[in-house]
Amino acid sequence: MKRLLLLAFLGAGMGLAADPAVAQCFKVNALLKMDGDHYWADWKNACPYTIDSVYVNVEFSDRGGKSVGNGLWALHLVGPGLARVIRLSAPVTSAAFERIHVRKITTDLEQALGLLPGR
Repeated sequence: MKRLLLLAFLGAGMGLAADPAVAQCFKVNALLKMDGDHYWADWKNACPYTIDSVYVNVEFSDRGGKSVGNGLWALHLVGPGLARVIRLSAPVTSAAFERIHVRKITTDLEQALGLLPGR
């Protein structure tokens, strides 16, 4: 009986192991400027589950590192292990950008839009 209880306890503990948060396992490997209007995003879902929606905030900066604009892109129903390189349009306000970097990765649209404080 004790062995059965021990096995049940250990099995329940394994079932409670939390999946990693999307911000920890969804990775943007590279953001590369294509031209003044477009950039490439190389990403991978390293999460062990399908992500319903993921939002990526990016910042565009000039050669000196000064911010010249922000962007937001979304992906939906991203399966585990899925990886892609996609072409995205840069915002008009970021015409002089030289660099792009990720500001935040989230699954919350309101947080992605800046309507909620960061968590």
